[in-house]
Parts: sequence; C-alpha cells; structure tokens
Amino acid sequence: MLTHYTTKVETVTKILTDGFGWRRCCRNLCHLLVPIHDFSRREPQDFGMISFTEIEPQHAQTHCSCFGYFGAVISDKWARKHRVQRVVYVDEKGPFTDALKELFSIGYKDVTERIEYPKDKGWLLAYENKNAAGAIAGSRMWYNLLTIWEYLEPAASANQREWRAVNSQPLYSLRKDKAESIAQISPAQGWAKWVNLVPILREDVEALVCKASDVDLLRKNIPEAFRGVEIIQTHF
Repeated sequence: MLTHYTTKVETVTKILTDGFGWRRCCRNLCHLLVPIHDFSRREPQDFGMISFTEIEPQHAQTHCSCFGYFGAVISDKWARKHRVQRVVYVDEKGPFTDALKELFSIGYKDVTERIEYPKDKGWLLAYENKNAAGAIAGSRMWYNLLTIWEYLEPAASANQREWRAVNSQPLYSLRKDKAESIAQISPAQGWAKWVNLVPILREDVEALVCKASDVDLLRKNIPEAFRGVEIIQTHF
C-alpha cells in the first residue's frame, strides 16, 4: 500500500480532478557523494518527483504530522506504469556509502574527461542532467549514476519509508518552495496541464485516508467520479 499525504482536503480534490503535481526535492547528498563539484545552483536531476510512503495508514501518525492527514492510496498498476521505486537511504558513513562515493568519483571523472568544451553551458549540463551526460558527453556511466541518484535520500529521512516517481523531463521551471509549486498547478494552464501534472483515474485510487473526524468533510469534497472509493479512517 503506497499513500501520498497532503495537508488540505482541497489538495486531495485537485489531485483527484487534475492529477499529481511534480515537486522539486533536493536529495542533500552532493556534499557526500560529489564533494568535488559545486551543485549549489542546482542539484542533479532536480526535475520533480511524487512521493509516497509504504507506512500503513494506522501507523502513519508521525509521518502525517509532517506531511498532512489526508491521503490517497494508489494502485499497484499506477505505480508500475509511472515507475514508482523504493527510496534508498544513505548513511554519512559505512561500507555502502564508501562504495557509492567511489562509484560517483569514477563516474564524475569519466564525464569530466568527455566534456570537450568545459566553458560551454550545453556541455556543462552533463554534470546535472543525465540525458545530457549520455547524449552530449557520451558518458553512460554518469547517466546511470544519476539514475541511481534520483532514488537516494539521506538516512536521516529513513523513517519516511518513501517510494517515489521521478520526472523524466528536464522541467527547470519548477519552484523549490512547496506553496509556490502547488500554485503552479492550481490550476495548471496551457502546456502545464501535460507537463506539470500526472493524471490519476478512478481505477488508480484504491482508497482515501483521513482522520475519523474529517470523513464527512472529505466525502463532501470528493469529485463525483470518486464517490465510491473506500475511506480509511485514522484515529490519531
């Protein structure tokens, strides 16, 4: 069971009506895995993600206190279609971290040696954009390492037990601030409907989640097409 949580019932309505919105989320691992490069302007592959937790709703009180008490449980079919993957949590120290650091060091050296014009912005995109790394610089190693990067997270966040879908498109226009990113899709206009949003249909939603005290509020705001969806009540 994978659930996406949010703070407002209105946001659940927008998700069911328009779809999930991509949201930027820094991994905060540059200092650990690629300390040789300055990624302060933009982290690699920071094109947005949609996050879910595998924590069962009845045990998600701590998670909900951070992300909100209204949730949407997605189907396995939707998760497979959008390539939702389990997050890998990385400790500051340890054998797994040491292996990652060495791999990223080798990959960084490989892509650097393949950048023919180090002052050209197009070529420099190879450091932070895996498609540029593969198509422009020709570094399949760095391309694959940046794919791994998309699913990494510091161990300090391991209690979130996160799974995520990551955006395959270089959407540099996404805002870092959560409120601003939500505003971008409330409602999305023109091309943003197809770029900023990932549709979700009735058959893609296994259940909705809310506090027992908010069931009537949630039912009132559910779009007509989703009225038959089960509501899991929590009693935190």
